[in-house]
Amino acid sequence: MRFVSAVIPLILLAPQVWPQQIRSAGDTPAWKRTLPKANTVLALPGMAARGGVVYVAYRSFDLLRFSDQLQVLAVDLSSGKELQHTTISVPRVHGARASEGFYLSDDGQTLAYVELHDPGLILLLATKDLKEMRRSTVLPFEAKDRRRLFAGFDENGQLSFASTRVDELRFVRMSPVDLKVSTDQTAPGITQQMPEQVVWLPAIKRTWTNTVSTRGDQWREYTESGAATGEQTEYRRTISNGAVVLGTGQLLMFSGNMIAKGTVLSYNNHRTGELNLDCVPRPYGVSGVPGYAGAICTTQRDVLPEAGGDKIVTSEFLLLKTDGPTVAWRHRMNFLAVADGNEADSGFQRGNPLLYRVGSKLLILAPTKKPELAVYEVALPQ
Repeated sequence: MRFVSAVIPLILLAPQVWPQQIRSAGDTPAWKRTLPKANTVLALPGMAARGGVVYVAYRSFDLLRFSDQLQVLAVDLSSGKELQHTTISVPRVHGARASEGFYLSDDGQTLAYVELHDPGLILLLATKDLKEMRRSTVLPFEAKDRRRLFAGFDENGQLSFASTRVDELRFVRMSPVDLKVSTDQTAPGITQQMPEQVVWLPAIKRTWTNTVSTRGDQWREYTESGAATGEQTEYRRTISNGAVVLGTGQLLMFSGNMIAKGTVLSYNNHRTGELNLDCVPRPYGVSGVPGYAGAICTTQRDVLPEAGGDKIVTSEFLLLKTDGPTVAWRHRMNFLAVADGNEADSGFQRGNPLLYRVGSKLLILAPTKKPELAVYEVALPQ
């Protein structure tokens, strides 16, 4: 997203090879819970967890595909028992609707549900009773703001938004007290070339952009004001499938196609690690567990006539240990996604599983087509 500073040599680690067989007690879900009134063809659940409770939010639809209700659940993570369930009125829409996820404040008291395309919605709920605290249908964007992003709460508890423009990136904070803009920062001259949302970590005020040239792809890190930090990857001739930045500032990059297969690269403080795969990886998951991230890896594509063309029909979820990176666990899983429309700037939401640690176990909470919430348990090394 930005320009260069001095070129810093990278220390390349030996590529890791994906294990062919990985077994885990987590191959069978520990429990499943049906999501009342859910339709994962039209809307997907967002999730957040704390204190042994997972909070789930998603739109429900009538038979004519209209929606004006949001279902919000609190579920006990040890048993799958529903603790609370409330229905909240939201702006009426027709057809598929993408949201920007479901986020929990650091103090554990506030949940934020956001939709960033017309009609917009910013909705704050209290975790103690799932009641509405406040809402706004006025978004902090202008017509020229594209690839809009809501990234949850920053380190000061502010709601964090970002977007791309023709010649700059924009970063906006809003106060959860009155839902008014508190800061509005642009990064002039920095653009995001890939058709993905901004790769951004509000807590450390850093963003990564991907630039493509005759030398290949390169990721570079910048501050929110557009200053290069000097962190940048080597050029690679590859097909980028996106990236995620972790809480430590570590960057995971995903690339590949069905001919050349795939690669996950890890970059942190001028050090690079590489994981070669026999499938094509993309970011897939929201991780609250340091050192772990999720990916969906396409192993086969078929043409389904009823789907009107080429569609992924075989994929696996990869639990990545990021210090290699290596694959800690894998399991066959459908890639779920919804989009508001076919335009490049339409709202788009993946069915991201939530990674959450309970003692010596890592829980993977994954929405399914059923629609259900399936929870897998993976034992972590001591």
